[in-house]
Amino acid sequence: MAFTEAALIAQLDAANTGRTITLQTFNPFSATITDICAIGVTAPYAGRSRWVQVAQTNTAAQAAAVIQAALS
Repeated sequence: MAFTEAALIAQLDAANTGRTITLQTFNPFSATITDICAIGVTAPYAGRSRWVQVAQTNTAAQAAAVIQAALS
């Protein structure tokens, strides 16, 4: 099931703690891949940014895990 930007943001900040990761760019590159520029705002991701390609077959939770791993 494809994920949406809103669903992904909700997964990245499920506790509503102030957005530890901000999505600078959310670009559905094709029907199968989404390009995301993620920026770490607070610990443990502070000061890091990465471009990540995430398969649209992922759920929002899986996409969040991919982004968190990339920023680690």
